[in-house]
Amino acid sequence: MRFSLTCLGRKKPRLLASEILKNVEALKTPAKPLRSQEAEFIQAPDLSVNPFFQQLPPTLANFFKKYPPAPFRKYADKPVATNAEDANPFLPNKNPVTGRYAAPKYSLRRQSDLYKAAYRFGIAHLLPKLGNNKKFYEDKHLNKTPVRGSVMFKLTKGERTKDSRIQEVNEALSKADEIIAEHRGRAYRRKLERKSQQTTPWF
Repeated sequence: MRFSLTCLGRKKPRLLASEILKNVEALKTPAKPLRSQEAEFIQAPDLSVNPFFQQLPPTLANFFKKYPPAPFRKYADKPVATNAEDANPFLPNKNPVTGRYAAPKYSLRRQSDLYKAAYRFGIAHLLPKLGNNKKFYEDKHLNKTPVRGSVMFKLTKGERTKDSRIQEVNEALSKADEIIAEHRGRAYRRKLERKSQQTTPWF
């Protein structure tokens, strides 16, 4: 019994010459521009479009526009050349032409204002290193330098030097025989030698 090929499965219909030419022309035409919604996912994110960025105060927002945060740009912890890419605006940088140090772009007062504003929004870690290593809030409270005299009481001079004086006395007693021999001469040295040769009794 014979079976036709059409019974086993459908064959793909053959395309006409006119249809093939249409497909070729469609491939040659330039692609349509992406819609605005699709372009947002491909292009780099704009800070002004970010809803979180819009909530920042103007001073902090303008700073991040001029100096992008750490993930996009790194800043040096030490003074570098003024034309360097990682020049820190909070530090005095050196002019490569004149060899002099230029003042920071932001004064210490403005640095403090920027840090406090960034701390309120939880993005203080994105700022470059401050110029004078100033501490704020919890860091200032936990790592503050104690006032002189508050950690240890002053005490009297005799109480402060007691341990050192006891150590000096013990060292002098251990070297007493040598010190006396230097002043009393050979007779005392011979006396010490005879004393060292004597045997101590058992009782």
